[in-house]
This record gives sequence, C-alpha cells and structure tokens, in this order.
Amino acid sequence: MTESRDVRGVDPANAPAAAPSSDAYEYVARRPLTTVGLAEGRGLPREIAQRATDSVADAMQRCGADAAAQGKWARGAARVVARIAPDGNLSGLQVSKVSPGANVAANVILCFIAPIKALTFPPADTDAGVTQRGIAFEAAWGG
Repeated sequence: MTESRDVRGVDPANAPAAAPSSDAYEYVARRPLTTVGLAEGRGLPREIAQRATDSVADAMQRCGADAAAQGKWARGAARVVARIAPDGNLSGLQVSKVSPGANVAANVILCFIAPIKALTFPPADTDAGVTQRGIAFEAAWGG
C-alpha cells in the first residue's frame, strides 16, 4: 500500500481513532484535520486515483477549517463510493458508514460529498476493455 508523501503536520498519535490506515487502503492522504483513504480505484490508473484522493483531502481540509472556525467541525467518519461514467463524469454516489450527529451529517455533505461530486476523470479507454470504473473513499476527521 502506498501512503501519501504529502503529509502535512499530522501527528499519528493525535489522528482520529477511526482514521484510515495505510494497511487497509490503496492510498492514504493525511491532512491536519482529516484523513482520506482510497478504498478502491476500479478501472483507474493508480496516479489518477491518488490525485483524486489528494484533491478530496485538500478540499476537506479547507472546508474543515471553515467549519471549525464556526464551531461546526464534529468528529466523524464516512464512506462514499462513486461510479464513473465512460465520459469521465460521476454517474452515481453511494454514501454509507456515516457517524451519527447533525454536525457530522453537515460535514459529510459539505466537506466530503461535495468535493467528490466535483471530481472528473479522463474518458474510459474502451479500446483497452475498460468498461466499469469507480472510486471508493473513506474519511475520518477530528472535532
């Protein structure tokens, strides 16, 4: 498993208890306020899936900082699986394993789902037989 080389100020001893570990993921992007694990990048080159993971983690960090400044950043975790259409756009999302709480739900929608929905990928290489693509992320963040 490859862990992000872009580690910014994370002390593993202070990471959220449910933070993804690199043993269970294809890639892990750690930021001061969040950790995002790439659970699966089906039909995607590794570098594209890792770049998407870093993009989600960076967006969660920015969003989390804004939410924390308003006192709305609550400890939580969630999993999101996205189907990727042949044209590179997302064609569906499934959200699961969401920690309870109103602020957590708001964090998931604004800081985790929204950045994922903004992702785009290169068109599928149908000549190479790639027909099904998807990406799954798990994230944990502290409050």
